[in-house]
Amino acid sequence: MSYINRGRERIQFDRKGNDQDLHILECNHCETEFRTPMNIQKIKCSHCSAAANSKVDLSDFKVIGFIENHQGSEMAC
Repeated sequence: MSYINRGRERIQFDRKGNDQDLHILECNHCETEFRTPMNIQKIKCSHCSAAANSKVDLSDFKVIGFIENHQGSEMAC
């Protein structure tokens, strides 16, 4: 899923937010960074086939940080 930014973002690096917050993850296989909420069933890399079945098993991904208060500042495309 991609997002259009409608305003300023505030990114908290090296932190995790709530499950519904958009998080910035980095794939350990292809080093692609992407955004995803953590409250979904399966997290997939947008570039390669790496995936995690839940937020508990994130061995294929590194959490870079999260975006504060993304509701209202971004919308899904």
